[in-house]
Amino acid sequence: MGDGIGGPVMEILAGNAFRMVVSHVRKDNKEEYGKTEKIIIAKIDDPDKPQYSDTTKEQLEQALKGKFLSCNVQYRDSKTDALVCNVFVQKPPEGF
Repeated sequence: MGDGIGGPVMEILAGNAFRMVVSHVRKDNKEEYGKTEKIIIAKIDDPDKPQYSDTTKEQLEQALKGKFLSCNVQYRDSKTDALVCNVFVQKPPEGF
């Protein structure tokens, strides 16, 4: 897909999945996205912890709770309706 969405983490679902509030979308996105989306992590980039490996639900919650994420959408999984994304931990946009 190549679309981009961003927002805060709403809920950790598993060691590689979370639900996100979609507060930002790239203007050139080709697909439509809901107000919340389930995200499955393909790859994660966090400047504070540059290496990502499989984690438990609790470890992912510690790493992502309260953070603003930018997601580069790879594709939507047809079985789970989740977005498979490369995830980037970022500072929230101004006024967020």
